[in-house]
Amino acid sequence: MTVRSFARRMRPRVERKAAERVWQLRTMRRRRKAAVTDPELRPVAVKGQQLYGRVVDRFTAAEAAAENLDLVVGALEQAGISYFLVSSRTRYTVGVNAVDRERFITALEERHAGTAVFIGRPLPGGQLKHPALFLDGALPAALRTAPVLRIGENHLGPAGQLLAGPELACDVEFWEDGGQLLASADGPRRLAKVQPQASADIFAESLVTPRNNGITDVLPASEQKPATVRVGERELPTFAPLTVPTVNRVTFPVDVVYTWVDGEEPAMRAKRARYQDRGIAEILDKETNASRYTSHDELKYSLRSLAMYADFVRHIYIVTDGQKPHWLDDTVPGITVVDHRDIFPADVLPVFNSHAIETRLHHIPGLSEHYLYFNDDVFVGRRITPEHFFFGSGLMKIPVSPLKIGVGKPHAEETATNSASKNVRRLLLEKFGRMTTNNFMHTPLPQQRGTLHVLEELFPEDIRRTTASRFRSPQDIAMTAPLLYQYALMTGQGVPGKFSFRYVNISRPDAERRLADLRRNRRFDFFCLNDVDVPPEEREQVSVRMHEFLENYFPFPSPFEKQS
Repeated sequence: MTVRSFARRMRPRVERKAAERVWQLRTMRRRRKAAVTDPELRPVAVKGQQLYGRVVDRFTAAEAAAENLDLVVGALEQAGISYFLVSSRTRYTVGVNAVDRERFITALEERHAGTAVFIGRPLPGGQLKHPALFLDGALPAALRTAPVLRIGENHLGPAGQLLAGPELACDVEFWEDGGQLLASADGPRRLAKVQPQASADIFAESLVTPRNNGITDVLPASEQKPATVRVGERELPTFAPLTVPTVNRVTFPVDVVYTWVDGEEPAMRAKRARYQDRGIAEILDKETNASRYTSHDELKYSLRSLAMYADFVRHIYIVTDGQKPHWLDDTVPGITVVDHRDIFPADVLPVFNSHAIETRLHHIPGLSEHYLYFNDDVFVGRRITPEHFFFGSGLMKIPVSPLKIGVGKPHAEETATNSASKNVRRLLLEKFGRMTTNNFMHTPLPQQRGTLHVLEELFPEDIRRTTASRFRSPQDIAMTAPLLYQYALMTGQGVPGKFSFRYVNISRPDAERRLADLRRNRRFDFFCLNDVDVPPEEREQVSVRMHEFLENYFPFPSPFEKQS
């Protein structure tokens, strides 16, 4: 190849790159100018891409997703374009006939001109191809032929931190007319690719999705029966087959149960010390030291995480020993404080042992059959659904950890949690002849109330002994996990699930780096901030570190906090 022919071959690429650079410089100037005139606009990095977002004064993922849907629906209805909602999990998806693509994009440009609403083609992993803002002016030409577009606003907290971005944006799928598609050069290939297989006659009268939507690749004319879906206060159009719950859709109620203690309250400290002085089972000091009972108001922020990212929760129960957080408003609907006296036999109280408390959670009056057990140091990191924890049948998705229990008998040099797991292994080995090996992650724990009652009948003595165990002991069993989970795995009532989870020991030297990663990327569904065995001289520093992080991640009060 000669130099001249090489230059001729490379010229279109060079010109394209130059045009892209000119577009980038022009949009940078527009964005900076817009940010000067509108103080609520801030630059923000989203998965390595530079966009802008809007500072908000309240936030929930459900509201953000609905607002992004309104950005799309408003443009469609303004232009008189027909559309239908398509089933999806954490964001809304809208189907539009591909012949209306240009009209729709023009309507978006008119409606959102000069705003920080973004648009792009979604890629695997959450990034956007050809991302642009409507304040940039002319959109990249490639977006006008994209089979799917993602449209929304980046929602920012008071400090400009990203609360939600493209993961809650509204997707627009451009469904094609099967007859026109079949007549095209690509028609035979598309016909062969659809699932389930369709005849040419059916394909010709169908709408054909540009990507798999979890229900069907083609929507025959006979199935295009009008229906509606309620979103907030609105009834939006769809087709009847897209409204029926699938086998994996959870339609039953799901509650949340917390256990909570303010171990620094003087009366509680005195009571705990009084009973410790009476003698307890031999156990590691860190299982009973002060840091185990220290409160950093984690519960307040964990409740904020539910309000922000888990709108499916029906009711929240907080199990305490005669205490209530000073900031908690338990007069509002949706939350109940449960005293130990409401669920324990009177003759075993008081108890300071989480293993004992866990044996009684399923006795909470009014609790749903399927519920989630939260420790107050566990948080929801981004929008979740009940399908993260259960199948539509009620089968549990179990958070199996790669960490092992180890062999041998319980002993005082290991954590009480590990000893409890070994005790559970002994019970199940005697009952089923199978050996348990793995621990479980410190995530929200899906629970089946009926199965817990069955376990009480199978192992009454061991459960009664643990119920009466005032402090953690090597003789305890752990009922919620591992007993429930190992039993469920052995009897077909649960299967290993996939949990996006990060554990951070906030007293470790690498805590700052791990917290910064959590705050910057919000890429985990759940995270745990644990502070067990913090030296007394470091407790104030650890407390400040935790509070600053949680206030940044969850900046807005939940409905369960008293108004200041």
